[in-house]
Amino acid sequence: MSSSGGRVANWLVGDQLACVLHLGDSSLAYRLADLGHEVTICSPDARHVQHELVGYVRAGGERLPFVHDAFDAVVVPDLHDAPVALAEYARVLRPSGVVSTVSHAYDDSIPWLRRLREIVGVAPGPVPTADTLAASGLFHEAETETFAAWEKLDLAGLMAFARETMDRSRGEAALAEVHTLFRTYAEHTGFLRLRHSTTAVRARVDKAALPEQAPPPDTLLLDFR
Repeated sequence: MSSSGGRVANWLVGDQLACVLHLGDSSLAYRLADLGHEVTICSPDARHVQHELVGYVRAGGERLPFVHDAFDAVVVPDLHDAPVALAEYARVLRPSGVVSTVSHAYDDSIPWLRRLREIVGVAPGPVPTADTLAASGLFHEAETETFAAWEKLDLAGLMAFARETMDRSRGEAALAEVHTLFRTYAEHTGFLRLRHSTTAVRARVDKAALPEQAPPPDTLLLDFR
């Protein structure tokens, strides 16, 4: 784990140890858990434990299956979600809690990264959407921080990076070529260096703006161990 990655992760959840809801399964959730945060992943695709310190809830739909004021932070793929989703994030956040997201930009001039893009493609970028976060009135003005860093990737790190950033239409078969790429470019060092910048955005909830709250739906908590 790079020191920059730790700074980003902590900033996303409010710069203190936090109870975190992470929507979707990603390495960021595992990084938060390794830093000492209490992390729950909520995803309709949750089937297997990927990290022993992370809790998993399998759920989908518009309602989050958690009681009010359950989390200090909610980490989401996109802050410009539908108003009903934003209202759910606000509902499960504690007073002064934050909703946050992160995006990455990579230096594609690096030879091994250009080759990786040829193999696995590039995941589609986010489609520009209306600023529903500001329009919701449920959160204070968003804060933004940008972090730049070099990161070392061993083979496991490269495979995780390839999976997270690949064009899904290429399929898992494309990942077999990533092993060859690693042997070619990391033959002498045993690692690859990745230059990237990370943009992190967070906004604190305004609980006073929430309407009267109905009871939450039932929770299905799965333990795969």
